[in-house]
Amino acid sequence: MPMTQIEQLLAIEAIKRLKASYFRFVDTKDWEAFASLFAEDVLFDISSGHFDCILHSPREILEVVTPRLRDCVTVHHGHCPEITITSDTTAEGVWAMEDKLRWAEGSDSPIRALHGYGHYHETYRKIGGEWRIQSMKLTRLRLDTEPWEAAG
Repeated sequence: MPMTQIEQLLAIEAIKRLKASYFRFVDTKDWEAFASLFAEDVLFDISSGHFDCILHSPREILEVVTPRLRDCVTVHHGHCPEITITSDTTAEGVWAMEDKLRWAEGSDSPIRALHGYGHYHETYRKIGGEWRIQSMKLTRLRLDTEPWEAAG
């Protein structure tokens, strides 16, 4: 039996909360909670921009993202979600996004800061009664970076 309109609205709200948690957990560096947001067979594609990588599991995401953001203050914002429920257990979404990252003095980052704009294109799957991110591709409209020499 297909989802009712109320069930669809509740699913959309749960997915919005999932993405809000994504932004909060990455910015507060709550890595265990961050990893719990993804399906085990996630496709995490951040090849558009500074990090340039595609990852395939929550563990792989943590192994790559954690050291790169260790000495970095991050601010991620997501706006204007376009979420479509595609079945009782699947959904798709697009989020407008903006992020600001600033690395601490002494960091091994090749840049001092970045300010990006773009979209997250995502799919979601309901697993064990909870929505998880199944795939995520970040596309950038603009990426402004600040080299270390410009820091002052």
